[in-house]
Amino acid sequence: MAGNLRTLEQVLKIATDAKLDPSDLAPVAQTLYFAGDLNPSRMKIMECDQSLLQYLQEGSTLTIRGDKSDTAVACTSDKTFELKAAETSNTLLLVPDCKTTKEFEDNSEPLSQKEVIGLAHEYFELRPCRPKLKRLKQLLEENRYDGPLYEDDDSHQGKKYTFTELLESVQASEGEIRDKLVKLQACNINGYWRLLSNDFDSSVLAQIIQLIDENSWTTDHVPTKETLDTLENLYPRNILQHCLDCYGDKKSMETDSGEEIVYSLSEDKVCRAFAEMLLKPAGKFNLSEFLESWQQSVPEGMKTTLYQLEGLALIDRTSRPEVIWHFPVIELPEEEVLRFDTLFQVRSKWTLDEIRPYIQDLVGGKSSVTALLQKYARSSTNKDGIKIYNAKRPART
Repeated sequence: MAGNLRTLEQVLKIATDAKLDPSDLAPVAQTLYFAGDLNPSRMKIMECDQSLLQYLQEGSTLTIRGDKSDTAVACTSDKTFELKAAETSNTLLLVPDCKTTKEFEDNSEPLSQKEVIGLAHEYFELRPCRPKLKRLKQLLEENRYDGPLYEDDDSHQGKKYTFTELLESVQASEGEIRDKLVKLQACNINGYWRLLSNDFDSSVLAQIIQLIDENSWTTDHVPTKETLDTLENLYPRNILQHCLDCYGDKKSMETDSGEEIVYSLSEDKVCRAFAEMLLKPAGKFNLSEFLESWQQSVPEGMKTTLYQLEGLALIDRTSRPEVIWHFPVIELPEEEVLRFDTLFQVRSKWTLDEIRPYIQDLVGGKSSVTALLQKYARSSTNKDGIKIYNAKRPART
């Protein structure tokens, strides 16, 4: 290394030869020397903003996720970033403890030797992106929970996944995966995250509602302990508790015997669940007949309204009779282009109120529903003065 180091006299001579004015130079000269293995593939450089830099400096981790066929993403504890390589025309040198003029101290030595420990011709850019959660539902669909009686039946059982295994397979942060598990109404059963089968979930909810009716309780005051104690001979307690969490809101009440935990069933969630029970196996359903059957199926005192079906079902008011059918947003592609292609294949023209529930989940960062529609659709006004949207280009087939 000694033969590679420059003296202060050599540095000043180089400055003079370059016709630099000594008064313009910093009080400290930093000379660079190369040592060790500088293979560019040995080290990677990543660009990050101030908030991400602080996150890493605090000791938090950044995890890269994706299979060989996936576009790589990097995840913090609660955010997902697209990870892409960007080339640079200049060679980047990695020099630890290299200082700017403002960082020099008054008593600094006039010459400082700095070792170059790495070089690169590209760096990784991190751009915030939506988590890729479609795979999460696909994995959980492999083995839905039908109840304890079917757990030993291997004829229809697929793989079950722990949370660690889901983290290894799904391109999203831990926080985003946990949030999605809640939205999917997934349940932790013996250490594995499972979706309840539609029939089993419906039967548990129906049994809770029947118990409410038998005891003349109101749906906004369902005693937790009494419900679990009464029905645990039919369903596991953790499943009953899960169902209450999915369709109700927990609250604490003071009674003469002390604090009591009760649930208030959500009218919108329960009505939506009963609508899906009716629509999912039915294909297209006569709208007026559906509305009548739907209202009759929900618990007494609850009122069904069409807004409860946003992102769950579509209505065709141009057909005679008018019809409704199951069309859940959760089944649509995550990619913006494919999402709009699918929507315009299903229906060539949409009003804002109709399409919003099917693109709202694509909104994030600086995007908005309006921005997405401007990008992928063209608007016009129909004869009734209502703005409608249709495909900006022919949909893919």
